[in-house]
Amino acid sequence: MMTRDKIETLSGISTPDWPTISLYLRIEKERIDEDFSIRLKNLLSDAAENLDAMYSHEQREAVLSDLGRIKEFVRDRQDRYGRGLALFVNGHDSLWEALEIPSQVESRISIGTSPDVFPLIRLREQLEPFCTCLISRDQARIFYGHMGKIDEIDEYRDEMVPGQHDQGGWSQSRFGRHVEEHVRGHFKETAGRLFATAEERPFRLLVLGGTDEVVAAFVDVLHPYVRERHVGTVRLLPEANINEVYQESCRVISKWLEGEKQRVIHALRNQAPEGELRATGIGPTIEALQRGQIMTLVLDASFETPGAVCRNCGSLQIPNQSSPSNCIYCGGSLDQKDNIVPDVVLGSFRQDARIIFLDTSEQQQQSADIGGVGALLRFAVTTGGTQ
Repeated sequence: MMTRDKIETLSGISTPDWPTISLYLRIEKERIDEDFSIRLKNLLSDAAENLDAMYSHEQREAVLSDLGRIKEFVRDRQDRYGRGLALFVNGHDSLWEALEIPSQVESRISIGTSPDVFPLIRLREQLEPFCTCLISRDQARIFYGHMGKIDEIDEYRDEMVPGQHDQGGWSQSRFGRHVEEHVRGHFKETAGRLFATAEERPFRLLVLGGTDEVVAAFVDVLHPYVRERHVGTVRLLPEANINEVYQESCRVISKWLEGEKQRVIHALRNQAPEGELRATGIGPTIEALQRGQIMTLVLDASFETPGAVCRNCGSLQIPNQSSPSNCIYCGGSLDQKDNIVPDVVLGSFRQDARIIFLDTSEQQQQSADIGGVGALLRFAVTTGGTQ
């Protein structure tokens, strides 16, 4: 399963002596004449034919052996992985990790000294988990999912909430108070179940469904930790089918996420003064990353720029004209990269930053005047380098 913990574990693996293969394969067909096996064959052939000359004969043989194992594995077990597969393999270092992923992934293969988790981080941003709760005065259903699928995980009906036929000899006002007490107890029970869900299956976004009156009363009893995640309401009763729940939830979530991107872009373009709680452009963003300041990383999804990684301290840096081959922090040797952006994203992910990719042409145009990448910061650093 593609969890944050799994991505963190993979990102921490280093195999400097023996190359690691990272394969992303879309299995689900988009056209009737598509065949993932041809896609796989081409990827494996290209990888075998373009092995870097820097590898020794033994390393090349190890990679070719792993490519053969991948071919057999996908041939025999592809039906277990639904729409897509991510596979990380290094036979010499006993690495074999297969993950089911959504079909949105672009098929690709890479070989390097560590697993390529950048596409997984990108998918996590696209498929951020959310929770939907449909609530009425005596019934509740809780769903958990993402923009690719949703599952019902809990259903609760409070049989103690009286109906009108239960009034008996009670006065109308007394019976009404009795009913409201039971309804409030039902709300509290459901709120407790939502809080438990948030603890067991973390989510940042909560959608509520029901009548305006019921939802407003229910929000009042939610734990603050859960209430702050409420991003919208749908007019669905607990009897709704799961397809309706999924479609309406995705509509609300998509609208809220689009608004969030606009709010962050606005903050980066207009927050002042520069250097306090924002960084714009690749240089200042990398400096903020080195100091552990990044709270939210924002970047044009198509943005690429060269850079380097220090072999000694692991710091990232943009090309340095005065000392192009040495780290500006420790003086160590640098590994030059054609595109440093995946390393910036990975570093931000490890610091538990929110990562927002700008996908539309409108968003990308808006981010152009901040250099295609920027960050909202956790804390400011004064000129003297102290908080």
